[in-house]
Amino acid sequence: MLYALSLALPELPAASAEILTAAANADRGAAEVAAEAARRSVTVALDGGHCRAGRVRIGGAGTNETRATIEIDFTCDSSHGRLDITEDWRAFLGEHYQTLGNLRTPSGERQVIFGEESRSVTVEIDRTVATGWFDFVKLGIEHILTGYDHLLFLVALLATARGAWSVVRIVTAFTLAHSVTLSVAALGIFTIPDRVIEPLIAATIVWVALENLFAAEPDRRRWIWSFGFGLVHGFGFASVLGELGLKGATLARGLVGFNVGVEIGQLIFVVVFLPALMWLSRGRGARLTPRIASLAVAVIGTYWLVERIFVG
Repeated sequence: MLYALSLALPELPAASAEILTAAANADRGAAEVAAEAARRSVTVALDGGHCRAGRVRIGGAGTNETRATIEIDFTCDSSHGRLDITEDWRAFLGEHYQTLGNLRTPSGERQVIFGEESRSVTVEIDRTVATGWFDFVKLGIEHILTGYDHLLFLVALLATARGAWSVVRIVTAFTLAHSVTLSVAALGIFTIPDRVIEPLIAATIVWVALENLFAAEPDRRRWIWSFGFGLVHGFGFASVLGELGLKGATLARGLVGFNVGVEIGQLIFVVVFLPALMWLSRGRGARLTPRIASLAVAVIGTYWLVERIFVG
C-alpha cells in the first residue's frame, strides 16, 4: 500500500518547509528527520492488523518548486477487510491543518478529509477477484467441496448404486445436466432467482433420499432423476459466477474453468465416498448402510427445504 501526500510549501511552518526542501535535495540528515516524522504521523491498519511503515520518499521542493511530496510504503498482512487510516501531522504541520485525499480501492475511488474534526477514516476493502484459469478451477473445486447440499445430493444418488456402470451413468448424467444450466444461466440466457432455486435444490435431495427408502428398485432409473435434478443444481452453481459480474472473455474463461473445477471436486468426492460406502456395506451393512445414509439425508434435506421456504 502506498500513502502519498502533496504539500504546498508556502503554507507550511518555516522549519518544516526547510526540512522538506533539504530532504528533497539529498540532505541525508533532513531526510531522516522527515521520514521519522512521516512514520509517526500516519498509521494504517487492515483487517485488524497493523500495517508496517517502510521506505519514505521525499520529492519536489527543488529550485523554484512550491510543492513537496511525501510517500510512505506500507506492508499489510491482509489484502482486504476494514482499512483504518489515522493521520496526525500536528507536530510537523502545526495545530491547524486539513488534508484532502483520494482513496483508491478495487471497488472504486472516494475522497476523504483529515482535519481537526476527524483525524481518521475507515473504509471496507473488498476481496480482489482473480480471473486466471487456475483461479476459476480452484473456485469450482472449493464450491463443490464446501457446497454441502450438492454433496448430500450425490450421497443420495450413489447410496443405492449397483456397480461401476451404475455410478458412471449417474455421475455422467448429473455432470451433463448441471453443465448445461450453469452455462445457460452464466451467459444470461435464462436465470432463476435464488429464492426459487435454493428450495428446489433442497427438494431434490429429499426426493432422491425418500426414493431410496421407499422405491422397490431405486437404482433402475436413477440416471434419469440425476439428469433432471442436475438441471436444477446447475442454476445453483451459476449464482457463484453471477456474483462476480464477469463479462466477455473473462466470463468465458470463468465458465469453463469453474465448470472444470466443479467436476474435479465432484470426482474427488466420489473417489473418497464410494470406497467408504462399499466398506460400510459389507455383510449385514449391505442393506442397512444405504438406508441409514438415505434417512439422514432426508432429514437434513427436509430441514433445509423448510428453512429456505419460510426463512429464505
